[in-house]
Amino acid sequence: MKKYLFSLALCILAIALPSVVVYARPHRIGDMGFHGGISESRHLPRTLETILLQQGNGRARNNNNAAIVMRYSEFVFLAGPPILFEGTKTIRPGAPANGSTSGSYRIGHSITAAAVEGEGSITRTQNFDVQYRREGTQIIYSYIIDRNSWAETIVTPEGTFTLDTSRSSFTVSVIEDRTPAISFYRGDISVRLVYTGGPNGETIVEKTGEFYGFSTAWSAVETHRTNVSIVNDDWAMTYQIRPSVTVNKELQFVYNEPTVISFEGNYRELHQSSAGLRYDIFIMPPHMWETPNSGTHSMVVDNVFEQLPAPNLSFLRGHPAEDDIHRLFAMQILQGNPQFFVPEQAITRGQFLTALARTIKLPVEDPVLPRATRGQAPVAITLFSDVDSNRPEFRYIQAIQRAGIAFGRADGKFYFDYPISRQEAIVTTVRALGLSNLGLDPTVVSPFADSDAVASWAIRDINVSLMLDLIAPDANGNLHPRRAMSNAEAAAMFNHLLDYMRNGIVSHYSEQIVNIVY
Repeated sequence: MKKYLFSLALCILAIALPSVVVYARPHRIGDMGFHGGISESRHLPRTLETILLQQGNGRARNNNNAAIVMRYSEFVFLAGPPILFEGTKTIRPGAPANGSTSGSYRIGHSITAAAVEGEGSITRTQNFDVQYRREGTQIIYSYIIDRNSWAETIVTPEGTFTLDTSRSSFTVSVIEDRTPAISFYRGDISVRLVYTGGPNGETIVEKTGEFYGFSTAWSAVETHRTNVSIVNDDWAMTYQIRPSVTVNKELQFVYNEPTVISFEGNYRELHQSSAGLRYDIFIMPPHMWETPNSGTHSMVVDNVFEQLPAPNLSFLRGHPAEDDIHRLFAMQILQGNPQFFVPEQAITRGQFLTALARTIKLPVEDPVLPRATRGQAPVAITLFSDVDSNRPEFRYIQAIQRAGIAFGRADGKFYFDYPISRQEAIVTTVRALGLSNLGLDPTVVSPFADSDAVASWAIRDINVSLMLDLIAPDANGNLHPRRAMSNAEAAAMFNHLLDYMRNGIVSHYSEQIVNIVY
C-alpha cells in the first residue's frame, strides 16, 4: 500500500503547466472604478444558479454585454474641504475571450452622483480599450483611455470644474493570477487630471497608487491605496484615500417557529456586502485648518437571501462531524441519499476530488463527444481508462485534471475508487487555492508528533494548510499523513476550506492593506 501511495503521489504532483486550463470567472477588476470611490459591487453567484449552469439549464446573470448599475459614493477635494457625492455607477463590462492568449476588449465606466449636502454633482464617462495577454495562469491587462469619449464635470458650491482631457492622462496596469479556486490580482494607477474653472484657476490633480483584489465563489474583495496631490493657483494639498469593498456568503441554520410544520428548519445563504473608505490629509491648505484631517464613509448594502434545504441526518445526532456533513449536503457539495453516508468510511479519490470541485465551484463542461460513425451513437472521450464516462462524477474529474489539481498515473488510470490519503487530500486542496508558494520557508517547524511520516513532496503544502487553519493535530498531536481520509474528516476539511474562502482570506485585504474593519 505504501508503494502505491508513493507512486500515486508522484503522479498527482507531476503537473505540466501548459496543459492547465485557465477558466473564465466574473471579471470584478475595477468594480469601484479608479477614482477613490466605493460601490456596492456585484453579488456572488447563487447556489441554484451555479447548479443550473453546471446542468446546462441556466445562464450567467451578468454577461459581457449587459450593463451593470451599482450604487456609488466618492469624496471630492477640488474645492478644498471634502464633499461627499452619492449616486450610481454603470459598468459596461468586457473580459478576455475564453482560450485566447492575447487580444483586447472594451469596458466602460460612467458615474452620475449628487452632493449629499448642499448643491453639487458629478458626471463622468470613461471608456477603456483593454489589451491583454496570457502567460500560463496569469493575465496582464493594460487600460488605454479613449480620449474621444472621456468627459467629466464636477459642480461644487465654489464653482464648476471641467476636465481638460487633452492635457490629462489615465494609466491602469493589472496582473491577475487565476488559480482553480481563486482569482488574485494587483494593479497600479497613475493619473493626471487637469481641470479648468472653479474659483482658483486651473487645478491639477495627481493620483498614484496600487490596488489588490481577489474573487472566489464565496467571497470577493478589492482594496485601493492611492496618494493624491491637488495644486492650483492659490493652495495645495496632499492626502491618501483607501477604499475597500467586500462581498461574501454566509450559511445560517434557521429553526422554524411553528411546532406544527413538516420540517424542523433549513439553511439560508446570506449574500452580504460591505463597502467603506477612509481618507487622511497630510498637507492641508490654510482655509481648511478647522477641517478634520481624516474621515470615513461606509455604504449600507441590501442583503440577498437564498433558501437551502436541510437534509435529514438524525442518525448522525451527536456525531462530531454532524454539523459539517449537514452543511455540505445543504450546499450540494455532498450529493446523493444522506442515509447512505457513512462518516467513518474511507473517502475515495474520485469522491474527494468531486466534492473539492463542488466546494470551489470549479466550472465543469459536458463530456466531449466525437463525431459518430454512421449507425453508431457518439461516445464521450474518456481521459482515463478506469473512469466510465457515464458516471455522474465524470465531468468533475475532467475539470479537476484540466485545472491541474490532480492527474492520473502513467498507466492511464485515475484510480477513481481508491482511498485518498490525508496528505494527498491536503496537497490537492492547497493546490486548488493556488497558495503552495506560501510554504517555501524551510525554517517552518512542524507541530505534528508524526512529522517524520510526512512525505517530502507534501511538506510544503501541509505547512500552508496549517497557516490557513485547514488542518490541525489530533488529540495526541498527530497528523496521520499516510492514513486514508474518512468521510467525516473530509467533511471537516471542506468546511475549514469554506470558512477560509468566505472570511479568512478577506482579512488579508480589507484589514491589512487599508485598515478598514467593517
